[in-house]
Amino acid sequence: MAIPQAENKVEDKDRERVAELTRLLNKYTYEYYVLNQSEIPDSEFDSMMEELKRIEARRPDLKAPNSPTSRVGGGLSSQFVKVRHPIPMLSIQDVFSLDELRDWDSKIEKALGVSKVRYCCEVKIDGLSCNLNYVDGQLVQASTRGDGIIGEDVTRNAMTIRSIPLQVEEKRPLEVRGEVYMPKKALKELNDRRKKTGEPLFANARNAAAGSLRQLDPSITASRHLEAWWYFWPKAPDFGFRYHSAAIDHLAELGFRTNPERRVCYGIDEVLKYVEEYHQKRPTLDYDIDGLVIKVDDMSKYDDLGYTAKVPRWEIAYKFPPEVVTTEVLDIVLSVGRTGRVTPTAVLAPVLLAGSTISRATLNNEEYCRDKDIRIGDIVTLHKAGDVIPEVGEVVLKRRPANTKPFRFATVCPFCQVALVKRGVQTFCPNNHCPSRNINKLLNFVSSNGMDIDGLGDVLMEQLFNEHLVMDFPDIYALKDKREQLLELDGMGEKSVDNILNSIEKSKGNDLPMLLSALGVPLVGKKTAKLLAQQFPTLQGLMTASDQDIAKVPDVGEKTAEGIYGFFHDEANRDMVLKLAKAGVNMTELQVKKDIPDNFFKGKRFVLTGAISVPRDVMTQRIEALGGKSSGSVSAKTDFVIVGADPGSKYDKAVSLGVRIIGEPELNQLLAQAEKGQGK
Repeated sequence: MAIPQAENKVEDKDRERVAELTRLLNKYTYEYYVLNQSEIPDSEFDSMMEELKRIEARRPDLKAPNSPTSRVGGGLSSQFVKVRHPIPMLSIQDVFSLDELRDWDSKIEKALGVSKVRYCCEVKIDGLSCNLNYVDGQLVQASTRGDGIIGEDVTRNAMTIRSIPLQVEEKRPLEVRGEVYMPKKALKELNDRRKKTGEPLFANARNAAAGSLRQLDPSITASRHLEAWWYFWPKAPDFGFRYHSAAIDHLAELGFRTNPERRVCYGIDEVLKYVEEYHQKRPTLDYDIDGLVIKVDDMSKYDDLGYTAKVPRWEIAYKFPPEVVTTEVLDIVLSVGRTGRVTPTAVLAPVLLAGSTISRATLNNEEYCRDKDIRIGDIVTLHKAGDVIPEVGEVVLKRRPANTKPFRFATVCPFCQVALVKRGVQTFCPNNHCPSRNINKLLNFVSSNGMDIDGLGDVLMEQLFNEHLVMDFPDIYALKDKREQLLELDGMGEKSVDNILNSIEKSKGNDLPMLLSALGVPLVGKKTAKLLAQQFPTLQGLMTASDQDIAKVPDVGEKTAEGIYGFFHDEANRDMVLKLAKAGVNMTELQVKKDIPDNFFKGKRFVLTGAISVPRDVMTQRIEALGGKSSGSVSAKTDFVIVGADPGSKYDKAVSLGVRIIGEPELNQLLAQAEKGQGK
């Protein structure tokens, strides 16, 4: 049946009004949040936003995914989907002195054959790295850095940050990288609100930004007043840009918020002047920076300069020297980690250091305490190692009280009273069932290095442990039957409990390597867990394997194999695994590829050495996807060694053993053949 003409006119009018309101709201948002200009009063902006909301509520078919109303958040995300970055997000090499910075510049000059390099210098924002992807001018995905290869999809949350453009004029696929951060003013306001409601305060802006961007409820992210600077355009040369600085200028023209503190410098002398300037200027900025980033400005030289295994050679991060403060040692306490290692910790009079309030600092081990002669009551210097980890420097002896006594390391575990044992410079509690080891095992199990269960943070896990609700891993999966007890805990509401129980249920489907990493098997981290799962695709297979069979797994070795064998032949551990299986936790490797066609790489063991033009992780993943097996050392069992620039001793050993050596050009040809199904 034909729609009456009057209705068509109403629909056209709504559509036109939505388009006009969207254009105006995006324009005024850009002016206010990026240019710090305001053409209209707030009341008029709010009025337009409310009108758009009303039309979209009446006409849901007109609500675009990137509507300005999306910025207010709302609704819950049950999970953060893992996404693979089209181009890996690499780390940056750090240097901590001007001499190291000069040495890096000398290497760049030599590599490029010039006497003065053109650099782009930028402040290093202390926030959370983020990647934006646009298609046909529309924001389609925002993701965190993650491990550089795989990040988390935080699109809905990123859309609440008003300075992030939801649409741009560029219609070609566009990928932009930057840093989400919390301004100092916003952190103060947030902590003021949390203090009034009795919530724990955020120690610094970086933690606050990271926590805010990863909220399950986007409306919470929207309330935190996050900001972002965009500082890298990976594909800029494909758009005709030679210089990084010019590419960033163009991003600003497209509507991205780019940092005005950047500067093009010619030669190391100008760079050092920039460094000195921002040593002084750092405290005056409305956001935290922990250093400066210096990039070779000419992007056409990036391939020539290349990459190491983890970082590009064409940029460097100069980290500011740590601040040094003094404070009093109130106590020295011992903690026992999940492996049994005993660590002394100084309990300090709270002191502000590099933007964080510090009240505890590790003292490493017994020898460290004895060498520095740190005593309760001492005044000590405190700094942040690498601007990150609080570390005690020296005792201020002239301020030492007269009645202090040398610290004596305990001979028995303070938690289970079992005699401690020394292994080298470290001290261990040998009791596998020590309560302190148990809580740390639980914290590892739920962490991102383990089963990655959202919502089960350190404070809540310790509360669950102290209330005897979770004493071992299977108890986590029994929490679904203890909902009422969870609701009685401090700070827990219906929504919080539901989110946690959903995250626990979701974790049952994790792959076998995640479970192996979570269990706390001695010397088994993420990489070893992956290697074990490739060889033993079921946990039952690993549990019944001999230590000799386990030692045959590449890069495992006899010591690690003995630890794995011993772990799974402990009756309590076997019983725990059985309970996890009964709870529905996956015990098999989900990623095993049984249908890889024959090719050059299948079943062969390879070693990568030297610098190649792409990150090692990327190359390793390509080869492993074809059935190849990665190893960290060259032996008679190695089938071939991939050699890049400056290969070192692994190359020499390959030559002496007669192992086939493959350069990067030949490797790329073999990969192309194998990936097309033409490999031999």
